[in-house]
Amino acid sequence: MKLRPGLVSGGVLVALMLTFFVGAATATGTGTFSGAITPTACGPMHELTVAQGDTTIDAVAAEDVSANDITLDLYGPSGALLVHGDTLTSPESVHYARADLAPGTYHLQVCPFQGGVVTAPYDYAGSWSVTNGPPVGVPPSDAGGEFGPPTIRRVAGKLAFSNATVVDAQRTEGEPLTHFDRNGNVWESGPWGTTTNNSFIHRSTDDGLSFHVDSPAGLRPDPGPGGGDTDIATDDQGNEYFVDLESLVNLGTSVSNDNGTTSSAADNTVFLSFHETEVGTFIYSSPGSTGSTDAVGGLVWQNSSANSPLPLASDATCAQIRFDPVYRNLYMACNEGNHVRMTIGHVAPGQRTGIVYHNIALPVSPGGGGPGHLFPAIAIDRAGSVYAAWIDTTDSNVYYSYSTNQGQSWSTPVQVNSWPSVTNEFIWAQAGSAGTVAIAWYGTDAAGQPDSFPSWFNDPNGATAYKWWGYMGVITGATTTRATIAQQRFTEKPMYYGQICNQGIGCTVSGGDRTMADFFGFASDRSGGMRIVYNDVTSQHHGAHLYEIRQVGGKSIFGGNVRGTVPHNPTTDASGDAQWPHYSPTGAGANQPQLDFTGLQVGQPSTGTLRVRMSLASLASLMPPLGKTNAFWLTRFQALSTGNSGEEAYRIFYVGAQSTGGLTPTFFAGTTTCTDSTPGNCKVVNYPVGTQITGHVCGNTLVADVPLSAFGAPVTGPVLYNVTGLSGGRNADNDLYADVDATPSFDYVLGSATGGASC
Repeated sequence: MKLRPGLVSGGVLVALMLTFFVGAATATGTGTFSGAITPTACGPMHELTVAQGDTTIDAVAAEDVSANDITLDLYGPSGALLVHGDTLTSPESVHYARADLAPGTYHLQVCPFQGGVVTAPYDYAGSWSVTNGPPVGVPPSDAGGEFGPPTIRRVAGKLAFSNATVVDAQRTEGEPLTHFDRNGNVWESGPWGTTTNNSFIHRSTDDGLSFHVDSPAGLRPDPGPGGGDTDIATDDQGNEYFVDLESLVNLGTSVSNDNGTTSSAADNTVFLSFHETEVGTFIYSSPGSTGSTDAVGGLVWQNSSANSPLPLASDATCAQIRFDPVYRNLYMACNEGNHVRMTIGHVAPGQRTGIVYHNIALPVSPGGGGPGHLFPAIAIDRAGSVYAAWIDTTDSNVYYSYSTNQGQSWSTPVQVNSWPSVTNEFIWAQAGSAGTVAIAWYGTDAAGQPDSFPSWFNDPNGATAYKWWGYMGVITGATTTRATIAQQRFTEKPMYYGQICNQGIGCTVSGGDRTMADFFGFASDRSGGMRIVYNDVTSQHHGAHLYEIRQVGGKSIFGGNVRGTVPHNPTTDASGDAQWPHYSPTGAGANQPQLDFTGLQVGQPSTGTLRVRMSLASLASLMPPLGKTNAFWLTRFQALSTGNSGEEAYRIFYVGAQSTGGLTPTFFAGTTTCTDSTPGNCKVVNYPVGTQITGHVCGNTLVADVPLSAFGAPVTGPVLYNVTGLSGGRNADNDLYADVDATPSFDYVLGSATGGASC
């Protein structure tokens, strides 16, 4: 099963899916059932039989007390949960349809809704039916109008991007998404994997110069399980909403009010979208949160469709849903054969349910295949024009189409990418002012299918011949007869090697390389500058290391100019931002002056020697943060080197100092190790105390000199990428560290500076 949840805020969006087909049906079995629940326990399992050729199961259950809030679940012959019926009412119903419905014994179970109203008596009664006609109920796609494509002019992109910022120096994370709240804070979320039952939220309050895990324990932001696809959104009241795919079965949602107000708006609605394999697509809704005492807002969901409980459309892989505040339409783009399907629903002010959705089929993909390279993309500009983008399964090119009449007719698709972006994977889109849309993707100059390239797991040296880069294409005049596409790289070095498996969780079975999972995302800040979160998988661990890149120059997608700065060597860091913990239910902890960076400098006092100067607010105390035995200070960077099998790699190196219990620090250097959840599946990057080096405390500065030959692997490239100072606490080399402070990152060219005085 593969569910892809998505949230949108302001309206905030969430989506859910299931599948049926049109046709007549004949009942082959019917029955009734009854039982009792308690306020905390489910009723018994009730059997029903499906014979060969049957296609559809329908059931309904009602409590004797109509106010009682129940759920109705359908389980398959293997015991797997197939449908969870919960619309905040009694009766509850389930509908399950498949053309190849497996014969056998199925079960129905009535349960109390946890947190709902359940009062005596607790008796319920229900009925079920099994039919053998074609599955019914899913609305088809109507053919949309098609009009001619724009004439394309291609130019080189002139946007300036920063070097990469390390979002998390320890945890790997596929499928990162990013979001800006009303105060300009940057939120990032992504899964750590279902084997870990963890997903994370990272937050930056300094405009993306540093990030911290939004958790006092360094783990997921809410109770598990989790570790699947995630999304995060904030509403215009300042509330944050998080959704996580739990064990590929359930969607768990949580709400934070720590940065909001207790006021609310009548139109504050959250929508949640997802698809369920072999079932269909859905969009659910919840009232927005009114504050920390609200047990409903953002937590209690119901089907938003006027056709509930049926799905909006058949099973498909879908993009993140988007809300258009101009025309108040909700859009969801999904793959459907050789074209994109757009589900559209108009949302009246204050409306949460009863939304009438319809499906429009976009023009056929020109590449000879369809939009099956995983997820398509959707964006809406400030004039209400809608854009769909996708990567064709046959020619691996990026295409876009647009609509200026609320999705009813669409332009003939045109190709976005150009050489050297020959084969492409993953895609995301954001729109700005009228007629401007930005599309980002990963591309390589090697021709072929991403699935067919050598896998790093099987052939690391062969994989490195296929280098992937991050690309950005900004289209202006995108809704006119003449459009301009400006393409450029947004990564300064390759960010991936070799095969990208396109089979979803099937890659685990096939042995394919799905290290980055299935997508990445980007957002625009309030000025229209683009902020991209992505995975760099070129380290010796081939792990999904998490980075952000900022647009710092060039035109904004909103029409103005972006004026950002790129940190340089030496860099300064604001004082007073080294709290531990950074985020907790009782607020941020106290600032840790001994771990509070004020500056970082890297240089070479002589050829072959690297000097690192880490300046702190105060080194009068060297005590570790609460809960840890050791305080540490690290300067971390990537550089071209060799991997563990002798292949090309951009290794992670570090220079460090550590104090145990406040004693005089020791100094060391090395290259990282990684704790795997399964062989080759890097999850936690570790910075062990490696080669002892010369270092000392000079006032409030830690100074270390290290020969370039002492890192344990060769530094063969001329550039040290994303040089970052990190401070925190740890009990051992390989535990989860307390991440207390981080400096802005910069690139350093070897030989370009002396590194300052030795003291």
